[in-house]
Amino acid sequence: MISTRPLSLPDLIDHRASNKLLEDAAREEAEATRTPARPSSAQLLEDQNQNWTGDESVQDAVLRMLVDKYKPLRSGPVRSADEKLKAAPPKVSTPELGHEADPLSEGPYPLDGSLASDRAVPSTPRKYVPGEPILPGIEGHQPWHTTFKVPSHVTSNVHYGHIPRQSSKRAEPPPVDDKERRKQKEIRRRTEHAGRLSRARESTLDYRLGIRGGPSGHRHNPSSLKGWANLVEDRIQRARDRGFFNNVQGRGQPLVSTTQDRNPFIGREEFLMNRIVQRQGAAPPWVEIQGELENAIANFRDIIKQSWTRRAIRLLTAAQPASQLPRLTLAEISALRDAEWEAREWAFHDHALDEVNAVVRKYNGVAPYAVRRAYYMRDTELEKAYRDAAEDILRGLAERAANLWTTLRGR
Repeated sequence: MISTRPLSLPDLIDHRASNKLLEDAAREEAEATRTPARPSSAQLLEDQNQNWTGDESVQDAVLRMLVDKYKPLRSGPVRSADEKLKAAPPKVSTPELGHEADPLSEGPYPLDGSLASDRAVPSTPRKYVPGEPILPGIEGHQPWHTTFKVPSHVTSNVHYGHIPRQSSKRAEPPPVDDKERRKQKEIRRRTEHAGRLSRARESTLDYRLGIRGGPSGHRHNPSSLKGWANLVEDRIQRARDRGFFNNVQGRGQPLVSTTQDRNPFIGREEFLMNRIVQRQGAAPPWVEIQGELENAIANFRDIIKQSWTRRAIRLLTAAQPASQLPRLTLAEISALRDAEWEAREWAFHDHALDEVNAVVRKYNGVAPYAVRRAYYMRDTELEKAYRDAAEDILRGLAERAANLWTTLRGR
């Protein structure tokens, strides 16, 4: 059945939600076209500053170099913190209550406990003046007169407990194993042996210090650092009273110091290490070989000198009369040579020099370049022996002549 009722105005209006959304969108688009779009803050920053491209611009480079070359000056005079506080002191506002003076109450509050807001008239805050005390002071009061008084309601809440002291020795159950029992027995035996040694050492020290008739028994060692310090001081004082320090080597004499002790170019650690090495007799390998070389060449020269001294005394005694022996000079004896003796001792000299040069070769293999030595030659050593033996030969001739004269007189 078809209705013939005429349509009214509410029937012509569409109430669907989709139509509502479309109308709102159309209205917003119309408003956006009428009003120009305002750029956002991000867009403004992007337009104002250029993005980093990886290269520094010429303007920025020139500005940076100028700032590095010519530092910007400070603006205004330089003032200290005290000057700034004096120029602009901090403002402390304290409300002043304008009320009538009460002879029974000098504070802002009456004695009955009621607020004085009904009588107090707030005024402008008082400005802080430098040098003026914030709190009212007491005449004649000094800072060191101030004392702290503990309030009456404050009581100590610390309670100390009484903990019974436990013994340091813990009761250990007896070992059930024979091996463990033997082990503990061995430990007790070693402890007793160490105790006897300690008591013997203490008795020896007491005997040296002259302490006799002291209390017998084991002397317990101190268990703290202070106890050990007291024991050491007691021993030192006893030894000092007995006079053990009166004959100390170097007592009353200045300490022996070396040039290296005051050398600022040698570190203290290096100086101490060098002194320890010197006192202990330790040395690098080439220094030890150097000592061996010195001994070898000294023995070789001593043998040649003694051999030539005996040979020369026999030759001169046989060739010269006894009256001419004291008249020989040192130059004449130094110029004396014997080809027969040199030919007879040639093989021995060569063999001894080979041994000395072997030590030289060994020394040069480990020694630095600046302290290496040359090989020893036979002719050079013989000339040195002739010169060094001249005084011994002259002395031996004088003794031989004196003996001859004594023998002739005895006949």
